[in-house]
Amino acid sequence: MNTRSRSGGRRSQSERRDTARTAILDAAIALLAEGGYASMTLADIGERAGCSRSLATHYFGSKPRLIAAVIAHIVDRDPGRIPDPSLRGVERLRAEAATVIHGLRSRPLPVRAYHVIAHQAATTVPQIRPAIHRQNLAFRDLIRQALREGVEDGDLLPELDVEASAVALTAMLRGIVWEWFSDGELDLTSCERALEQQITAWRASSR
Repeated sequence: MNTRSRSGGRRSQSERRDTARTAILDAAIALLAEGGYASMTLADIGERAGCSRSLATHYFGSKPRLIAAVIAHIVDRDPGRIPDPSLRGVERLRAEAATVIHGLRSRPLPVRAYHVIAHQAATTVPQIRPAIHRQNLAFRDLIRQALREGVEDGDLLPELDVEASAVALTAMLRGIVWEWFSDGELDLTSCERALEQQITAWRASSR
């Protein structure tokens, strides 16, 4: 592992720690995407990261704690994952849907790793369930807010059940991701059309 900073001097202990931590998280993402959760060990992750086999244990202590850090790493490191915050209403809905599909096309490794984690959270590793649950609630809240804005702006049907529609659109997006997860040949262009048809069905102008 490189011990020099970008300026050419020797890196500080803090810089070396941050570099090693990031390498461990990236290695965990790759191993999750390739082989799943059960077969992955902290020693495997350290070795894949080019560190000592014990370093992942030193930094994170346990596999569930490392996985919680992986979730944050995936969510926080990619600014392209978040649409323009100035968008609202229908345009925000479309942007969120487009961002999900774009992620499947351009970031398959972290997306696959995240959904391996989500599956484990729902089945065999309850310790990581709260971290996934927080992400799910945050995304549903965002969709709910965009729907509410669309109704307020007069772009969506005034009688639209915002709560039910937020659950439905979130489930639709999650379902597309799970289909993609198990079917590498899934036609994402058709998925885009299906999402747009659903949003159009809620438009006030579609009557």
